[in-house]
Amino acid sequence: MSNITEMILRRYGIAGSIVSEEELSGGNVNLTFRVTVKDGASVVDYLVQKINPNALTKPRAAMRNMVLVTDHLRKKGIRTAALLPVGRSGERFLEIPRGRNAGYWRVEEYLNAVTLSQEDPDVLYEMARAFGRFNAALADLSPDRLHETILGFHNTFLRFRDLWRAAERDEFGRTGQVKNELRRLKALEERASEISKRYEAGEFPVRVTHNDTKFNNVLFTSDKPPYGAVVIDFDTVMAGMIAYDFADSVRSVAKEMQPDGSARLSEERFRAVARGYLTETASLLTQAELDAMAPCTLAVTAELAARYLTDYLEGDRYFRITDPETNLRKARLNIGFAEDIDRRMPELCEELAGIIFRVKNGMTV
Repeated sequence: MSNITEMILRRYGIAGSIVSEEELSGGNVNLTFRVTVKDGASVVDYLVQKINPNALTKPRAAMRNMVLVTDHLRKKGIRTAALLPVGRSGERFLEIPRGRNAGYWRVEEYLNAVTLSQEDPDVLYEMARAFGRFNAALADLSPDRLHETILGFHNTFLRFRDLWRAAERDEFGRTGQVKNELRRLKALEERASEISKRYEAGEFPVRVTHNDTKFNNVLFTSDKPPYGAVVIDFDTVMAGMIAYDFADSVRSVAKEMQPDGSARLSEERFRAVARGYLTETASLLTQAELDAMAPCTLAVTAELAARYLTDYLEGDRYFRITDPETNLRKARLNIGFAEDIDRRMPELCEELAGIIFRVKNGMTV
């Protein structure tokens, strides 16, 4: 890839020679490289990324959203990775119209990060605070200014509809292999879809939301508290429902793996995420939004399970896979996790109510 990354860097007006290049495997969707460039005595790392057109079918709109949100956050003093301009054009993405590397590319500053454990409650608390600060800082940015780049991204009802259609089409002859998974998801569908139906009915405020608040989308720039948490990856930033941002963080980090390979919800990690996120957002959110946070953990987990299974049935077109059963394994893991969340919903609602009360009354959480 060095030839294409070198060409892209030149188009961005970045001089010097490439010292090293490393493909980063942490993301599920885009092709991403860390490229180190030496120019005289200066050595600088850049993040060079090709946008996956199967995931972002409106790349120009997604990049405009990203620029708007990044600039808004930086004006408020919240650190984000800077999007570099393409030469003197002012654009912050590059389109290559033809050839093997055709598509949309972007270059960002590379933020050096430390590796921290997502099982450490203190780390999760700061991760959640970072996402909470992100949401709070964007509360005064009108969601009408953002494009909807992925239709129905967190519409759980539509995600299930897509699954049943994929199963019925059975384009790759896989439906017969996943009858049990389809049955288990069918049992969850009504409860998991309730929040998205209510959102579509106008029961919740529309806000600027991240929509992919997983652990890998926060960089930690220090190994000491508060760890210098920085929110990254704004591809899915759109207008949406804020409770999904909280819930997706829970889904990302609160899985506690069992000896049999299944997953259950870790109360300690759930509590850490709730404390961190609500510390920054409790005063911003309406009661309806607060009440939706626990049910959203079920919604977003069942929704992701449905998405993985849909992608498996459709020939693995969306998520990056490492083998033919990657999507199926992830679907099964998230189905079991969603079932555990569903069983424990009353205790999750009670835990959140206590944290909300303490935060709103200035008590230690």
